[in-house]
Amino acid sequence: MVYLTLKLPGPLIRLFDRRYVGIYVSSLAFLILINVQFPDTISPLGAKLIAVLASMLIIWVTESVDYSTSAFYLIGILTLALADCPDPAGNGKTIGTREALAMSLSGFGSEAWILVTAALILASAVRESGLGERIAYWILLAAGPKPKNILLGMLLMSYLTSIFIPAQAANAALMCTVGLSIMEIYRIDKSDNFAKAVMLIVAFGTGIAGLGIQTSGAPTIQTANYLAEAGYPIKWLSWAIYGMPFSIVAGLVLYILICSRFPTKKLPGEIALIRQKLAAMGPVSARELKLAAIMLATTALWASEHKLHDIDSSTVSVLAVMTLFLPFNNITTWDRLVKNINWGILFLFGAAISLGQWLLKSGAASWMAQNTISLLNLQKLSLLPIVAVSVVFFSLMSLVFSARAAAVAALVPVAIGFAESFARSHGVTVWGCTLIFYYAIQYSVLLPVNTPMSMIAYSTETFSARDMLLTGAPLIVVLMLITLLFAKTYWHWLGLV
Repeated sequence: MVYLTLKLPGPLIRLFDRRYVGIYVSSLAFLILINVQFPDTISPLGAKLIAVLASMLIIWVTESVDYSTSAFYLIGILTLALADCPDPAGNGKTIGTREALAMSLSGFGSEAWILVTAALILASAVRESGLGERIAYWILLAAGPKPKNILLGMLLMSYLTSIFIPAQAANAALMCTVGLSIMEIYRIDKSDNFAKAVMLIVAFGTGIAGLGIQTSGAPTIQTANYLAEAGYPIKWLSWAIYGMPFSIVAGLVLYILICSRFPTKKLPGEIALIRQKLAAMGPVSARELKLAAIMLATTALWASEHKLHDIDSSTVSVLAVMTLFLPFNNITTWDRLVKNINWGILFLFGAAISLGQWLLKSGAASWMAQNTISLLNLQKLSLLPIVAVSVVFFSLMSLVFSARAAAVAALVPVAIGFAESFARSHGVTVWGCTLIFYYAIQYSVLLPVNTPMSMIAYSTETFSARDMLLTGAPLIVVLMLITLLFAKTYWHWLGLV
């Protein structure tokens, strides 16, 4: 028997690389959709935006390019697509590349982008000063040496950092540092159940804790911005009243699930080692006290907007950063901070905001929502089944994304379209329904690649993708049921759904 071996040239093999294929498919989808004759129910601008969205979805899902780099792909594709569209001003001309580029960059001038930039600077300052790590050790001292108490302390830390450090990935990085210190103190092997439990609390807990705080990170800020763009602004305190009880219940479910899946009876080592860690950090410094005062004042101003003052959240954040760099404060320097800021995520966030804004303004998001509702035949259902089907829909859709900014840009405008339809037919509030769908987008975590926080925790090599899947799958199911329970009780009593 004769066997023939065919050896393909290296360049030809690389043509079939997953990343290359993603670019090919994305380009093909864009060319097809850009030339499709859409119904008259959607504007030419909206049709072009759908082509851009489809093209970027393929790039994001296949991870053909790095997420940070994809920001420039989005800006370029969006500019080219909009340039040939009729000018919305109705002057008979096309938009042109100059104006199209300005539209593609509009997200960088939004309040949301400014708020996230300021939030990342503040988060970097907290990490660089050691204040976050010191607070974590205080929590662990209060928790004591019992495994369940330490896990509860880590969960509590995720809630506190979500309030005072408005950047979820930065919170996850800080908590991973503390978690690794705990393992070192108690001489825990990375393969131990307790090590898995600690890092899975980080992977899931940072996202869940941030659900109830409007300024907890880029996804919540981005969602609030889209709601404001659509004409449904939501205050910081209103978001907390609506979302924090749900967030706390979800956190307790996570805690019970992880404790039951990864039981640990006793830890070796002494709690005195935590005191040694704190002692090694020295006494609380003046700059830590100043930074703590700035963060407390910032949070108080966020919470009291339109109650004690009329300064919006973005301006409050800018003022906080300004205070940070006052010469007599001497808290930090720009050179020290920039090393811990992920500038690539900021670029993606700005570009994603631009796409989401124009999806809303053009009516494309509403058009997609209406067609999806018709396809799923939701209009004939009562409110609770609508919420159930919608939550499942947005949960499944969000699983294909690794960057939350990309998931929010693609799905939240559609969620607002869903909510507007149900507001007309069922008398619910648009921002109330939108937040429910947003929660579904955020708590859908099955694998390490689903969020930056889970990828940071996974990088510690303490748990496997299988561990995360077996924890995340039942967690999502329970959270869906809790969502329906809140829709029937607490949120219904508040008049939101």
